[in-house]
Amino acid sequence: MSSRIVQITDPHLLAPGETLMGLDVTGRLEDVLQLAEELDPDAYFFTGDFCAHEPVQEVYHRLRERLDRLPAPYYLTAGNHDDREMMRRAFDLPGRGQEGICGRVAVHDQSFLFLDSSPGFVDDQQLDWLTEALVEHPVSDIVIHHPPIALGVKFMDAKYPLRKTERLLRLITEDGVRRRVFCGHYHSVRTVSHGNLDVYLCPPTSFFIDPAADEFSMVERAPGCQLLEWTYGGDFRYTAYATSTVREELQK
Repeated sequence: MSSRIVQITDPHLLAPGETLMGLDVTGRLEDVLQLAEELDPDAYFFTGDFCAHEPVQEVYHRLRERLDRLPAPYYLTAGNHDDREMMRRAFDLPGRGQEGICGRVAVHDQSFLFLDSSPGFVDDQQLDWLTEALVEHPVSDIVIHHPPIALGVKFMDAKYPLRKTERLLRLITEDGVRRRVFCGHYHSVRTVSHGNLDVYLCPPTSFFIDPAADEFSMVERAPGCQLLEWTYGGDFRYTAYATSTVREELQK
């Protein structure tokens, strides 16, 4: 069976009317949500950093009101600007309190294992769960906020990489299964292969970081998302979209 999933990441939301480094992050997210609906996915994946700075409970409640209007199911995991307990108060998420937000999601024939890297690493409790999940569902892709490998975005690779990756990488590579990782956090867009992993970095809805800069440097880009497609014949197709170009394409 074919599947279509839109991944959306890093909205960095503030109170209505507030801007982040001159950007209307609420409006940029809304633009992406509208184009995502036009792409007609079977599900939406949201990969964290819902809050701009410190986590704010009201941000999650407002976000839920908007996401509940989407025409297909949506699934979330946390980023480093998020609070797990606050997310659980606003959304129906597995686990309790500050436990990692992880679990398996099936979209038609495709299996996905969601991991929570919000502290900057994936904890042992989640890795124990992942060990069992990969035995039961070996042909599963990974959905996580942080990329598990360096992606060549200089500032983020140096200052804010995922830590304690040894066991995680061993679990998702040692079985030799060709596996995809869908992530955010790096505020850029690219695909990087590492052994049997193909890592897909989703464009953010908020700000973009210059991947060639050693220090933090924004670049002007339209907000975006990525479309993940599995065809009836088993092919996988990936497309990164930006709002300024997608609307023109859809109107042709």
